[in-house]
Order: sequence, then structure tokens, then C-alpha cells
Amino acid sequence: MVTAGNDVIPEPRIRERFPQDHRLDRTFYLAMLIAIWAAILSGFIYNNVEKLASGNLHYPTIVHIHAVVFVGWLALFTTQVLSIRTRNVRWHRSFGRFVAAYAVLVVLMGIATGIHTEQLKFGTPAADTRFLSTMFGDMFNFGSLMAAGYLWRSDAAAHKRLMLMATVVLTDAGLGRGIIPMIEGWYGGEAYWQIRGFAHGAWPYIRFQLLPAFALQGAIGVYDYCTRGRVLPVYLSALGAIAIIDLIAGWLYFQPFWANIALRLIGH
Repeated sequence: MVTAGNDVIPEPRIRERFPQDHRLDRTFYLAMLIAIWAAILSGFIYNNVEKLASGNLHYPTIVHIHAVVFVGWLALFTTQVLSIRTRNVRWHRSFGRFVAAYAVLVVLMGIATGIHTEQLKFGTPAADTRFLSTMFGDMFNFGSLMAAGYLWRSDAAAHKRLMLMATVVLTDAGLGRGIIPMIEGWYGGEAYWQIRGFAHGAWPYIRFQLLPAFALQGAIGVYDYCTRGRVLPVYLSALGAIAIIDLIAGWLYFQPFWANIALRLIGH
């Protein structure tokens, strides 16, 4: 307290610094790492088993390259998580610039693969050029979170969460090929790609395309609230940004003008 004459003026309350470490952090980040691998691998294994059974297990070269780059990112992210888990901070930091450069490669390969595969599927029942909005949205979110994580690397709490959130964005690819189609089958709802209007298709799109990965993103905030009593502002800002980009991508998916743009992007 400070006094000014006869008045007592309360001192400004200083907000406590967000605790960087907690005894459960090592367990939580390992659990999230396992969840990410499970979400991605389960989807692609399920999808490829189906393709193999139907005799359609054929991919162009760029898809194989994309798969190698994609798995390479998961392996690199795993290495970084485990290096912190074993308190090998020097090793972790030595890979910083390489991780940033590799993230750029992931984005470029994601965009190129999306465009090329839609070119190959054009005119077939599997074609859906509108889906480029979703793929571009994922790549934008991943790249933006990675850039933010790199810029915030001096703040360990923010850096760890941003890097984790960036990798969780990529689980869309696996969840959309395995777990979610099975859930949608049980749910019995109309698939969003069979719907043309945004008003009717918005909820099916959100339910299928956004909620599963958001559950993993939300787990980060729930964990922080349970262990720290609050969440990191950077996390909330990143979560809001992801939601905005995902909703814009979903809105574009149902717009006729985007369908025309997407066709031009694949050369038609």
C-alpha cells in the first residue's frame, strides 16, 4: 500500500508469470506426441488397407515424396520433444534453423501435392477441387504457427505450445482418412462434400473437418488450466487464429467463385 495524504492507494497487482515447467509436463507432451502419431498413422493405414482391398493402391511420385517429407517432420518433431524430455537442450537448439527450414518444405510439398493430386483426379468421382481451400488453410496454419514458434523461441512456454499446435494441425490428414469417416458412418449424417450450400453444409464441415483436431488443440489449454490455473495468452491467440482460418477455408469450400478459382489452380 502507498498513502497520499489521508488516502490509501492500493498498489497495482502484478500478474504472476506463467509457470514454464510442471512436473507433469513430460508426461503430457509424450502423451500428445503419441496421440499425434496415432491419429495420423491410423488414418493412413486404414485408408491404404481399403485401397489395397479394392486394388486402387496406386500413388503418383509426388505423393510418395510428400509422405516421406511428412513422416520426416513427425520424426524431427519427435526428436525435438524427446530431446527436451531428456533435458538435452543444447541438442534441441542446434536443430532450430533446420526445423524452421524443414517446415517450409512441409508447406511447399503440401501445397504442390494438393494441386497435383486434384489435377490427376479431375473428371473422376474422387475429384473435389474445392477441398484445396482446406489444404491451403492447413498449410497456412501450420506455417504461421511454426513461424510464431520460431520467433518465440526465447520464451520456452510459448515456443513449446506453438510448435505442438502446429504439428496438431497436420493430424487433419490422418483423422480425415480413418477415425472420422467411421464416426460419420455411425452418426449417419450427410457428408459435407455432398452439399453445395454453406448454410446446410457448415455444420457437417465443422463436425467432420474441424472438431477432431480442435479436440487435440483444446487438450493443451485444458492441461494448462488444470496444472497452472490459467492458460497462456499466446495459446489463446493461436487457437483463435486457427479457428478463423479454418472457418474461412470452410466458407470458401462452399462458394461457387472458389470452385472456379480452384479449377484454374489445377489448370482447367
